Amino acid sequence: MALLSRRSLLTGVGSSLVTGVATSAHATVVRSVSLAALAKGSRGIAVVTPLASESHYEDLGRRRRIVTDTRVRIEESLAKAEGMDREVIVRTLGGSVGREGERVHGQVQWAHSKPCVAFLLQGPEGVFYVNGMSQGHYPILARGERLLTTSPDLPEIVDFESSAVKVLSGTELGRARSLIRAAVQP
Repeated sequence: MALLSRRSLLTGVGSSLVTGVATSAHATVVRSVSLAALAKGSRGIAVVTPLASESHYEDLGRRRRIVTDTRVRIEESLAKAEGMDREVIVRTLGGSVGREGERVHGQVQWAHSKPCVAFLLQGPEGVFYVNGMSQGHYPILARGERLLTTSPDLPEIVDFESSAVKVLSGTELGRARSLIRAAVQP
């Protein structure tokens, strides 16, 4: 199954708006990412706690975009995160610089000081990204048991039944750990 890249998604949405095919955008739709694809494609899967964020401009392709770098602390490795620093920078698209803001639907919306499970990809210069955008981000709700919940900016998912979100949302952290570790196995 081919994954839809961020560039393809943004180009497609932008082209539709420019040509007048869509007069306004009411929803974002993404293809599902299975737990196996998400786990195997990640550099590390961990319980992380967002500590601080800073937005700035970055040249992406031929465009200048706002990105947000969030420093997260790795609380627990669930799979493949061995050897990662205790704190890493995770970059997401969008944010605000001064009076300018940019929102990219489907990106992770961190809740500072609130732990979550994150499927991480490593990019250049040691910066990490969330694999699958919000499909790779699961805030932890701590009410007695620690339950994984859906990312707050999760778009509509095509073929939801085969998605990692379907498998992990509402799952207790210990059970999620087992599912993730099984998905990493060859």
